[in-house]
Amino acid sequence: MPFTPLHYVVAYFIGKWKRSLSFPGLIVGSVLPDLDKLIYLFVSNPQGRGILQSLFGVATIGTALSVLFTIYFYPRMISSIFKIDKKIIEERCRFSKGLVSACFVGNILHVLVDSLHHEYNPTLYPFTSDSFDALVLFGNWQLATMMVASAFLLLLIIIFVWEAWKGTEGFWKRIFVS
Repeated sequence: MPFTPLHYVVAYFIGKWKRSLSFPGLIVGSVLPDLDKLIYLFVSNPQGRGILQSLFGVATIGTALSVLFTIYFYPRMISSIFKIDKKIIEERCRFSKGLVSACFVGNILHVLVDSLHHEYNPTLYPFTSDSFDALVLFGNWQLATMMVASAFLLLLIIIFVWEAWKGTEGFWKRIFVS
């Protein structure tokens, strides 16, 4: 996804559907794979996409990093930016089966969504560094990127409007915690 926060849309819908999963874990897992773009600013990689954009990478490294980030950084970051009680966030970010599962699901779904519309998809890395393009919509990654990004942006707007319609009290908590 050319705009990483759009992956939040998948986390939101999965979180509303499967409440036993940690919503913060889903959020972190759904955006963490794009961390590799930062890594490749310092290491040469022509595609700018690597291990954290592969199923193997997100099932292992991505899930582990997501769990750690969700437990140790997410509560501090979200509570300070959005003024939500840190203890409430920490409750949803405690180490548990639901947290690990959520981080795993978020990471896997990130890779699957990206495989629908990116020019280069290292989905099967490290087994092969060839791009896996079988899922690219319309067989045209540029058109697919426009369609996927537009659809996810529209869904993100709908989510924010829906949550705002419920009232401003607890808005950020509904968006980032529960």
